Amino acid sequence: MDNAIDKPRTMINPPDGLTLIYIPGGEFVMGHLQFGIERPPHRVRLSPYWLGHTEVTNAAYRTFTRETGYAASQYDQDDGFNADDQPVVGVDYADAAAYCKWAGGRLPTEAEWEFAARGSDERLYPWGDEPPRPDRAVYGKLRSDTATTQPVGSKPGDCSPFGLLDMAGNVLEWCADWAGPYPIDGGVTIDPQGPEQGTSRIMRGGCYRHHAITLRAPQRLYTLPNQKRNYAGFRLAKDAD
Repeated sequence: MDNAIDKPRTMINPPDGLTLIYIPGGEFVMGHLQFGIERPPHRVRLSPYWLGHTEVTNAAYRTFTRETGYAASQYDQDDGFNADDQPVVGVDYADAAAYCKWAGGRLPTEAEWEFAARGSDERLYPWGDEPPRPDRAVYGKLRSDTATTQPVGSKPGDCSPFGLLDMAGNVLEWCADWAGPYPIDGGVTIDPQGPEQGTSRIMRGGCYRHHAITLRAPQRLYTLPNQKRNYAGFRLAKDAD
């Protein structure tokens, strides 16, 4: 694809020590025809930004709570979900937004999330159009009694055109947008922010519990912002200078 990066530009975010990857911005077709919630496909143009190489980890989130006195995550004492290198889960939208503010950034918009996951060639998954496999992404463990998240980056095949990991599986990720239908005017939307108000927020990406079809990069999930689930986390975004 035109904007694939062989060696991504990275930075270490000082407050939490996590790696961010530079996303150069560009134009792409957002959405898909397969499901109504993803229609209509429409053109979006984005400015450059930074996005977390992986989801925010428990170790990083604990640094945030120690320094601010903010409440621990819902699963901080659960041995199945609280390893330092697992993605933090059991955080609602406000928790995720508070962390991002402390870390000097913000949650990504869903347009930024989708572009980072699939680039500009309209691929279905971060790695391309091939269906998911268990050796490529963390998913499909709904019926397992021991189902849990995996350490971030444990499936290097779940890699986007820009080098971001875990955008198809492991945990769902909060985005900044209120949930709502896509525009239908047919023009190019520049740096969309989503509706001005709403009752649900957008989550993106698949997770360890869900089936393969939910790993598609254009998939959208409307979620009440106060929900704290053991399959929901987030990644940090920052504006580029």
